[in-house]
Amino acid sequence: MDNKDKEKYLEERNDKSKAFKKNQEKQLERDQVVMPIDDLPIDEIKYERQEERNKKETKHRSTSERV
Repeated sequence: MDNKDKEKYLEERNDKSKAFKKNQEKQLERDQVVMPIDDLPIDEIKYERQEERNKKETKHRSTSERV
């Protein structure tokens, strides 16, 4: 899907009359356009979760400083 198609699709998705319809499959498809699962920064999410659990230990660490 190129950018123009994606942009058009997002505009359509954001139309409140078309959002959250009863069709679960179409809703999941719309959600994938906005935030595809493949694009999730899994390692970053795990790191942030670890920081949340160990706030005192990770207080002075930053994800931007990580190598």
